[in-house]
Amino acid sequence: MQTRNITFNLPTEIIRQAKIYAAEHDTTINALVRELLQDTVGGESRARSAAGRLLALADRGPYFTGDPGAIRREDLHEHPCRLRRSMGALPPIERE
Repeated sequence: MQTRNITFNLPTEIIRQAKIYAAEHDTTINALVRELLQDTVGGESRARSAAGRLLALADRGPYFTGDPGAIRREDLHEHPCRLRRSMGALPPIERE
């Protein structure tokens, strides 16, 4: 990878704290800045990629084509076992 030098103007106290942090973590200020920039730029790239995937999903259309007004509240909160019973996958419950 080709590198290039740049100059920063930072407050003296931040530089002092960065030197201490770097020494405690056996690294350099240069490596800390490089990692921070890579994480920042990479995170933005990942966010753009995720947004692109989300938009692609939206372009494919809805997965539910029924009338939302026809859904009963009870159906939304149906217990999985009762739902399987109503579909015939489980025997009905005998009630007294």
